[in-house]
Amino acid sequence: MHEQLEQLKERTTDLFADEPDGRNQGIGQTENAIAFAAAIGCTFLVRQALQVGWRAALKRDPPKNPASHEVQWREALMWGAVSGAIVGAARIASRRASSSAYRSMRSVS
Repeated sequence: MHEQLEQLKERTTDLFADEPDGRNQGIGQTENAIAFAAAIGCTFLVRQALQVGWRAALKRDPPKNPASHEVQWREALMWGAVSGAIVGAARIASRRASSSAYRSMRSVS
C-alpha cells in the first residue's frame, strides 16, 4: 500500500511539474494549462465581440456556416479572414499575457 501511494505521488508530481515538457520549450505543464485556459476564454469573448461588431457594421448576422452554399463567397471569405486573424492574434496575446503573469507570480513567491 505504501509503495502504491509513493507511485501515485510521483505520477502526480510529474503531471503538475513546472518543468518544460518538450512540446513548448521553456514552458512547464502548469503554465501551459493556465495559458490554454486563458486562450479558450479569450477566444470565446473575442468571437462574441466580433459577432456584435459584424451585426453593428453590416446590419445582419455573421454567417453561421461560411462553407454553406447559401452564404455568398465574398461574405464567407470576409468573415473567415477577419475572425481568423483577430481570434488568432487574441489567442496568442492571451497565452503570452497569462504566461507572463504566471512567471511574475512565481518569481514573487
